[in-house]
Amino acid sequence: APQILPLSFGDEPVNAGDLASIQCAVSKGDFPLEITWMFRGSPIGPDRSDIIISDSGKRVKQLTIDAVAARHAGEYTCIASNAAGTTSHSAVLDVN
Repeated sequence: APQILPLSFGDEPVNAGDLASIQCAVSKGDFPLEITWMFRGSPIGPDRSDIIISDSGKRVKQLTIDAVAARHAGEYTCIASNAAGTTSHSAVLDVN
């Protein structure tokens, strides 16, 4: 199964209005590889204009929130899957 590097938004809570950014990097795993970000257990779709998901190469998917609000607090999960299996890691965003 794929391997995901540890995820973190950092040690401190993010202040409302500030930037929050986190990347999911899959260090090991054969292609084709699918990387998905979830928020509170639901996929983050393109309709979420406030949460930007961008590819940075084939193994990294970046999640960026330009202006954090209270509604963004909670658990974000990165899921990586390929023919060999599925792996997930989560990180919690705390908002001040």
